[in-house]
Amino acid sequence: KQHPGLAARRALPLVTTMIGQPGPAGLLTDGPVPEPVLDERVQLNESRLAQVAAAIARFPGTTPHNFVTEALPPVNHPAALDYFFAATLQQFSFWYAEDNHYDQPMYGTINGKRYKGSEYLWMAFWRHQAVNPGFGAPAGQAALTESTLRDLMRADDGSDLLPALDLHLEQARAYGQDMLALGLTPQAIIAEASASERPLQTFLARLDQIGGYKEDPLRKKSNLLAIILNQRPEGFLPFAAGEDVSPVMDYHAMRACLRVGLVEVVDEALRTSLITRSIISPADEWAVRLACYRAYEQLVSRSGKRYGAVGWFLFSSMRRYCLEMSLPDCAHCHLETVCAQRRELFQPILRTAFY
Repeated sequence: KQHPGLAARRALPLVTTMIGQPGPAGLLTDGPVPEPVLDERVQLNESRLAQVAAAIARFPGTTPHNFVTEALPPVNHPAALDYFFAATLQQFSFWYAEDNHYDQPMYGTINGKRYKGSEYLWMAFWRHQAVNPGFGAPAGQAALTESTLRDLMRADDGSDLLPALDLHLEQARAYGQDMLALGLTPQAIIAEASASERPLQTFLARLDQIGGYKEDPLRKKSNLLAIILNQRPEGFLPFAAGEDVSPVMDYHAMRACLRVGLVEVVDEALRTSLITRSIISPADEWAVRLACYRAYEQLVSRSGKRYGAVGWFLFSSMRRYCLEMSLPDCAHCHLETVCAQRRELFQPILRTAFY
């Protein structure tokens, strides 16, 4: 079951069929519902998809990440669920802009250790949660103030790091307010999902009603939270046989698609915007992001692997060998033999709370 926004986009070809001929004959078919047509400015590279999928199929894989680190709650901590629900929706927009261009990623130091954006937020939120037990609960998030958020995110030197503090505050409050309005808690959502025949589907459908998660038609943060709760040692969220998350489509995933050559940008203006790291329009960003999402779906289907293996295969390369501000280290990357090495390309730049 898809996010309502993506399902609506998928239904558009059916609407066209319905109004283009009399009667329902065009809808009476046993075939699958057609996927939305990609923007003509981007296209999937079929041969590259086949090569990368084959490489993933051969890859021995890794032990799934259990999301137990110094920046995250200890196993069986009573605040773990409140924390993960509140902090995962904040996993977005860890970069700075200058003159309508991407400038640099966010880094900060907590307790003498330097963290990159996502890890910094995990650590800052856990540091605050550990001494403020009600912070991550829906009521605590609904009542979150700008001064509290600003203070909890400060680095050791007192610097105010969040590039989009207003968006983070808005997301926290929306989450808390929706949870309170629906009479929900993280514990209740987990209980509801676990009691259903399709726990993952039930879980994602519920998050489609909750601020901070419901807005993104590709459910990046919802799928990330599902992965965390499934792979934590507590096993908060079981998956039924055959259930799997959809691609977690963030900027690392898109950078992978573009540089590896899974997605081709055939429009020169859009390609130039990506190369120059210019801030682009939501329509331009969606064109690239949806194509990358489809590419990841194809990799899962063609490789025969679950999304976790596919996502990690590319994500680990991007975070280790193909970062934002340094030259790619292609020689040591496990993608080297199947990668187009389009080093000049960059992920779409748009300030969004989706990722």
